[in-house]
Amino acid sequence: MEVNFPTDIDGFLAQECPSCDLQFKVAFGQGSEDPISHCPYCGYRGSDCWYTKAQADYIQSVVVNTALIPELKKFQRQTKLSSVGPLRVEIKSDSSLPAEPPMEIDNASMKVLHFPCCNETIKVEQREKHFCIICGTEIDMNSNEAKKVFLSHKGVDMEIVREFKQTLELLGYTPWHYEDAIPAGRSIERAIHQGMKDSCGAVFFITPSFKDEDYLELEVDYALREDLKKRDRFAIVALQFMDKDGKEGKIPEPIEHLAWKKPKTQLEALREVIRALPVVPGSVDWRDSIAGVITSPSVKSISTELSDEAKILLTIVRTEKREK
Repeated sequence: MEVNFPTDIDGFLAQECPSCDLQFKVAFGQGSEDPISHCPYCGYRGSDCWYTKAQADYIQSVVVNTALIPELKKFQRQTKLSSVGPLRVEIKSDSSLPAEPPMEIDNASMKVLHFPCCNETIKVEQREKHFCIICGTEIDMNSNEAKKVFLSHKGVDMEIVREFKQTLELLGYTPWHYEDAIPAGRSIERAIHQGMKDSCGAVFFITPSFKDEDYLELEVDYALREDLKKRDRFAIVALQFMDKDGKEGKIPEPIEHLAWKKPKTQLEALREVIRALPVVPGSVDWRDSIAGVITSPSVKSISTELSDEAKILLTIVRTEKREK
């Protein structure tokens, strides 16, 4: 027997932890083939225990109405035919049991979270830490959400860097650039520090104008700190450019030990940036405005196997088919 539940507009179905009572959403049929084994909030380990109360009530209703009630009614008919005494059997159904499956409500406060360890994607109320629902790996969300790309350059190279920023945005990245990120009145040093903490990489546009001093020196130091702390979740990308007279930018001494590139064109420089960053741009898909493109339905349905308790109940009430 299968029980069907509608999903939200993105194809996710709510689940609930029996330990902390918090709900999360899973896209069944996608990602890992292994069953849910951990709560993403508290790490509780279990199996076949993730139904919400509304889902459990509906499963009970299905079992009662499709298995238990028909068997009891058959017993009632047989009793009427064979009984010679005052014995009377009356069947009443519980009207409090839901007749329809619970609708899945879109929760705007939930964020989509991907676990690369098991290729699993869920929706959760974001916390500082989460656990993979398959293997239980703990993830620090402060580090996981640091996906901006810090752009460091000398002021005179603003136009070149602005072109890179706009192109990176079109590709799905979120560049950090002081032109937009530092509002009037805010401490520049603190803004640079926070921007580097929120980033997964720092791109240094090292032209002959680039000097390892003042705020540029500060950005180099902050980048090295983040690289040491985040390791494979942070990349320092040094691009050395040459001016029209053949003069090259000088690589700052603190990052001389790192590999740097000497792109001959801006397109080559962009390729080097994308190759070096630890994050990838969004997947390619049709634009919503293009006519004639088939899209997925807004509401999907998934099937779920009954729990062991429901199967036991069915086994108890089932009998061999007899004449009706």
